Formats: sequence, structure tokens, C-alpha cells
Amino acid sequence: VSPLIIPIAIEWVILVTTLAPMILVGRLDSRPRLGLAIWFSTLFSAGLAVALALGVALASIATTYLKLTANPIGSESWLLALVASFAPWAILAIAGISLALVNQRIAPMVSTAKDTAPLLAAASKLVRHFDGVEVRQIELPVMVAAAHRGSILISTAALATLNSAELDAVFWHEVGHIRGRHNQLKQLAGFVRALSPWLAASCALVIEVERLGELDADRYANQHVSEELLGATRSKFISA
Repeated sequence: VSPLIIPIAIEWVILVTTLAPMILVGRLDSRPRLGLAIWFSTLFSAGLAVALALGVALASIATTYLKLTANPIGSESWLLALVASFAPWAILAIAGISLALVNQRIAPMVSTAKDTAPLLAAASKLVRHFDGVEVRQIELPVMVAAAHRGSILISTAALATLNSAELDAVFWHEVGHIRGRHNQLKQLAGFVRALSPWLAASCALVIEVERLGELDADRYANQHVSEELLGATRSKFISA
């Protein structure tokens, strides 16, 4: 395999991880599912490029070993093979340093996502089913709703405050999260960030998955309730 693959692969990684935060953030709001697909596929391709570059670098070790054993120690061919064996690793080292420096400059452009309170650990009880999904009540005196492990969690305050139409709007929004598997996508985005916390793109991914997931859930809910009702109802919540 040609060592030229390494700089090409690294160039793609640098291109993806530096341009994604600048180009993709805040885009595709009208098609959130497409946006989610583009974010994950783009960063996945960068991961494949890294794996390819490492594979080629490792393969060069075997190639070098064969060349060294085929030539007398100290000969010109032997020395050239030895020097050439370090080239792929030098390219990877330079690329890694460049990537770190570039992301240092980009990272401040990407704001970090705000952590939400661990409300999902609160005790809950089943109160009804909505569109085949369990609705579970959590004892909280504030307006809160969330999708969690295939169920809808809603606070006692919300149940006591909202009318039936408003509750339907909230429930459809949360069903949209469940149908879109947004929690699983958030977990995957968190895993990507844990693997590469120094990349601005992985930080942006976490934020964009959260934002696009909300837009996608809204679009799903708007197939069943009006935008005005959904917007007015969501404004009463801490999170919905």
C-alpha cells in the first residue's frame, strides 16, 4: 500500500474536523434528521481515515523489515529502507501536532453544552399510555418533561398545570424524541467526544445533536398539533 495514502487520509481528517464546526453548526435546521446524518457520517469518515493512516503506517513496518532482511546491514539500500520506515510515522506526528494546534484556535468558537439536572433518576410512576408509549409521573414542583428509555417523564406540576391539548403537545414532542432515537444519538455523540475531547468538531457534535434533536422532535409534534400551541406550551417548561 502506498505511503501517500497517509497524507491524503490525514488531510481529510484535518479538513473534516476543522471545517465541520465552522460550516455545519447552525445549518440544516429545516431538515434536522439530514443534519444529524451528515454530522455522524462526516465524523465517522474521519475516524475511518485515521484508522486507514495507522494501518498503512503499521504495514510499512512489515515492508521495511522485509527490505532490511534482504539487504546487507550497513549497505546503502539498507540505510534507505531504514530511513524510509520512519517517514509514515513522521507524517502522522506532524499531522497530529497540526491538528492539535488548529483545534486550539477553533475550540473557543464552539460553546460547550449546558449540563442538565439529573432529573431522570427521580422516582416515577406510570399514569397512562400515549401513542403506545408509557407516561410516567415524577414528583417535582417545577415544569419538566423528558423522554427517557422509551418512556415519557413529566412532573406533577406539569400534569396539574396544563390542559389536555397542551399535554398532548408535550407528549407528541417527547414521542418525537423516542421515535427519532435522540437519546441514543446523544449517547453516541458523548462517546465520540470522550474519545476525542481535544477536537472542536466532537464538542460541536454534542451541541448540534442536542439542538437538531429538539428541532426534529418539534417537527414530529407539528404533524399532530399546531406550531403555536407547541411553542406556547414549551415556553412554560424548564425542558420539554
